[in-house]
Amino acid sequence: MNLISLDIEATDNGEMLELSIIRHSDSQIVYHSYFKPAVARTWPKSQALHHISPDMVKDSPSIKQEKKTIQSIIDQADGIIGFAIENDIKYLAGSNISIGKTTLILEVRDWFWYYKGKELGIEFGSVPSLSKCARMLGFEFSEEAEAHSASNDTLMTIKLFDAMIAIADTGLPLQETIKKFESLYEEEKRLHAQEMAKGFISLVKTSKGYLIKNSHLHPASDAEVSIAVESRFVAEHDIREKFRKREIAPDSTLYNLRKSDIDFLKTYTNTYDPEKEEFHRHFLRARKKSKSPLPFHL
Repeated sequence: MNLISLDIEATDNGEMLELSIIRHSDSQIVYHSYFKPAVARTWPKSQALHHISPDMVKDSPSIKQEKKTIQSIIDQADGIIGFAIENDIKYLAGSNISIGKTTLILEVRDWFWYYKGKELGIEFGSVPSLSKCARMLGFEFSEEAEAHSASNDTLMTIKLFDAMIAIADTGLPLQETIKKFESLYEEEKRLHAQEMAKGFISLVKTSKGYLIKNSHLHPASDAEVSIAVESRFVAEHDIREKFRKREIAPDSTLYNLRKSDIDFLKTYTNTYDPEKEEFHRHFLRARKKSKSPLPFHL
């Protein structure tokens, strides 16, 4: 497999300042360049991390000049290895550099969590920084001296990836090891999503009416009534829809409930449906964030 690893350092506004691409098979640099940004003239926040100053890139090529070369390297790759790679993909896209739909994206944070972080008690989706992961595996990698250089970060990303391959020890070809991991990790994602969907719907009585609270680990401490559900955002939607005619105002989160309404809540149950839960989670959070007066019924 032709796998490459890449890392990007950028300005405060997301313009690329440095890109390093290293071949996985032999850890050789196949591309490295600094870039002079088109818009940004200073980038104090990011400069404090990667130490790339405006003076360092004043004579560098623009990303526009290098785009064709970079795109060609990416197009020839079967997969891209990265650490927090969604950021690098975002920077590439901002420079109109695309990644093919069939190109594998290998997120080393996910590999680290599955093969090492889980046994260390690290929560799903909470993998620490590249330098901390490196030190956990016994690699010397200084946050101050080495991290946040594109080439150093890329080389360490490859080392971490290879360490995870060694821990996996599948005895299979690399491509099959990757497929096996993807299957295992998808199952972990599914189980995590199902666990996060569980929770409590609580009714809290205030001087102005009843308030509905949705919580994951514990019912609301000031609840008059709480129920445990398998799919809490679906439950919140269903219950708000049931109580819609009891809203004190059309855009209010407060309800004037009757005993029959409270009895309905006490007997409410549901089952986990991943698609419905995800839809209602986004819908309800977006509505609360915007304070939209739109009704809950769909």
